[in-house]
Amino acid sequence: MKKSFRWRVFISFGLFIALFMMLVSGVILYISPPGRVANWTDWRLIGLTKTGWRNQHLIFGFAFILLSLFHLFLVNWKVFLCYLKTKTAEGVKPPTELLAILLLSSLFGVGTYYGFEPFSAIIQFGNRISSSWESQEKRAPVPHAELLTLIELSQQPGMGGDPEALKTKLEKSGLKVASSKETLSAIAEANGVAAEKVYELLAPGEHGRSPLVGKGFGQKTLQQIADEAGVSATSLQLALRQKGVEAKTGTPLKSIAEENGIEMRELRQLLETMITR
Repeated sequence: MKKSFRWRVFISFGLFIALFMMLVSGVILYISPPGRVANWTDWRLIGLTKTGWRNQHLIFGFAFILLSLFHLFLVNWKVFLCYLKTKTAEGVKPPTELLAILLLSSLFGVGTYYGFEPFSAIIQFGNRISSSWESQEKRAPVPHAELLTLIELSQQPGMGGDPEALKTKLEKSGLKVASSKETLSAIAEANGVAAEKVYELLAPGEHGRSPLVGKGFGQKTLQQIADEAGVSATSLQLALRQKGVEAKTGTPLKSIAEENGIEMRELRQLLETMITR
């Protein structure tokens, strides 16, 4: 005799799988590096990029919601309706358990919104783990540089200003490039490499080179330092800001040091670290 399809078993196992995938992807997203680092270095864990894990979390989240609705209205709808009828007949008297979970849920939401303990500690712990990846990986020359097209990249200081020359350079390195309107991310994905690698092929001479030698260092502007190093002045400006140093690209380095109350030696070390890493 042929057995009928058992929806209860189907939905129960489906809920377990969806919950398991949401748990795994949630933990991985919790500890993953910031998007600017993950996208630039093609960060992966168990074969998936950060975007891949985010997509898994989203799809299995929807699956969990749908299966939960099926479980409520297809499998247990009679029990659910009976419970509603019983409570309606008894009058509106919310049980203690319902009030308790509503209060607890409200506490979680309000506590997270206002940053109360221990919710803020949990969030900060995840942020520290996420930020730790950035100290281990190379940063992009500008935030989210993987989204720059070759045309936009060519306009960055030290990149020559000719997008077709950049395209030719990549093709000579063995990469396939459809047009200069492609982003570094698209080129990297099409060739199975990281966006960081694509950029290194375009500016291979910048690593290990230090423009911070010789006389007149303090009279040079941040823009001049960036041009000599073949990096973006904006990226140096943002990197200095992260270290608590405010600087305008057209201001001499000596003035930058004085305005921020630091020694020239310290400013030189900061810039050398940012340029050579």
